[in-house]
Amino acid sequence: MVDKKTNIKDAPAPWTLTGQVAYLFVHGPRTANELFNENPDPNRSPFRGGYGGLLLIRYRDSPVGPYDELILIPGYYQFGSQTYYRISQIYVSSEDSVVNGRRNWSVPKKLARFQWNDDNTSVRIFLPESQQPFCTIRVRSRFYCLPVNGRLVPTSFRTLLQQSLEQENVYLKTIPSATGWFRPIVQLLDFETDGKEIPSNEQLGLYTYGVGYEEFTLIFPEAEQILT
Repeated sequence: MVDKKTNIKDAPAPWTLTGQVAYLFVHGPRTANELFNENPDPNRSPFRGGYGGLLLIRYRDSPVGPYDELILIPGYYQFGSQTYYRISQIYVSSEDSVVNGRRNWSVPKKLARFQWNDDNTSVRIFLPESQQPFCTIRVRSRFYCLPVNGRLVPTSFRTLLQQSLEQENVYLKTIPSATGWFRPIVQLLDFETDGKEIPSNEQLGLYTYGVGYEEFTLIFPEAEQILT
């Protein structure tokens, strides 16, 4: 259903997305006072550091159509007696994805333009009105792909906990899962940013080798509400 006033498609959870490619690069532990660890609730859910990651994804199809995505996860945040991952920065190429992602899972999506090369190994990412990219990424895939079922990955590595963007005392917990083809080694050849939208490589310290996924299916279920 499309809202006739805003022209935004209404796409409630759960979502099933199919992807062309996805790249994940891990970064080392970060301290709580570093930039880009945005935390709207440092008292109830303090940042605890640990390893985080940068994800770059091309979706072939989703409930709002195809789109591209860049995600920054700074590390772990504590909530109660457990720690969870949280998305602090996320950029997508679809306004429908922005609105529904914020509404369904409280991920702070922002709109951006993605310019890829033909084989999906290089991308430049722009803010909507800018002619200069705020992020450039170039990778090289290595070795063959292997079939993988992401449900075998422990839930602690797949669980996201986001503070609600609409209600102060509500958190949303989501446990996505994926199946597809896994590439065990992807080399990061180039990573440049303006240091304003996402950290520079000097600030982030991405490892040179990451992993990739190809021809995959990702399921984002309805979020579980947790009241505080």
